[in-house]
Amino acid sequence: MRTRILAAMMVIVLASASTATTVIPMSVEELTRAADTVVEATATSSWSQWNAAHTMIVTYTRLTVLKPLKGAAPPEIIVKQPGGVVGFYGQTVPGVRHFLTGETALLFLQSSRNVDATHVVVGLVQGNFRVYKARGGVTAASNGMPGVSALKSGGFSEYHGTTMPLEQLESRIQGARTQ
Repeated sequence: MRTRILAAMMVIVLASASTATTVIPMSVEELTRAADTVVEATATSSWSQWNAAHTMIVTYTRLTVLKPLKGAAPPEIIVKQPGGVVGFYGQTVPGVRHFLTGETALLFLQSSRNVDATHVVVGLVQGNFRVYKARGGVTAASNGMPGVSALKSGGFSEYHGTTMPLEQLESRIQGARTQ
């Protein structure tokens, strides 16, 4: 009986662990160095479609660049992310935060390997800072979201992300660019 209970608990633990994404935490400075382009941008439209092999759904978001912080950014960029909804089919990828139309984000981006003029977010959610007005009217940015674990030297822990004033985030990016 005890063996069955232990086995059932292991199945539950393994099943819950498999629904999360695990990241190796990256500092703002590491994200900056890994990115080709860093921008503040506002989402203007999104659409999802199947990949060419019809094995996964991909969401594309068109964003208007408000402020380039690293690299040569065109006035508009398209960011490609795994997951989305096509017809009656949906795929969710833990660690990927899709954009809402009108939402502003500070993004750490790399050119897509597909050479299709799209970009991908560096480090999944780590490179996607949602920009918002915090208490007291301060503009802040945060890259945290539920369902993400962090792998650190002591093992796994919940990834809470980083929240800071936007001005401080921009300053750290500029500092990393000069290192």
